Amino acid sequence: MTKVKVRVEGHYEVLEIPYGKDYKWVPAYALIECDCEQVMDVDIHHAVCPNCGTDHTAVVREVAGRHLADEVLHPWHPEYEAWVKSRESHSEYQEWLEQRALDLD
Repeated sequence: MTKVKVRVEGHYEVLEIPYGKDYKWVPAYALIECDCEQVMDVDIHHAVCPNCGTDHTAVVREVAGRHLADEVLHPWHPEYEAWVKSRESHSEYQEWLEQRALDLD
């Protein structure tokens, strides 16, 4: 019986860069122990035991196939929605009007 030792669901890693954030997708993977006692890292592309040749794709699909929450799939949504609200409350037209009023004074 295959034992799953470590299970990591797919997720984004957020990297801070000088002009914003970069989101890097990390696919799901697992550390499993095969029936032949071989311990190995498996993902959707590498699921065959190098020792005995057993295919562990079903185990990987179980790890990767779970429904991920919107916060995991789209971690940028809250920041984007805040940005949209700030743009709506202070539009470019309002900025132009304010600048025009200052220029006329």
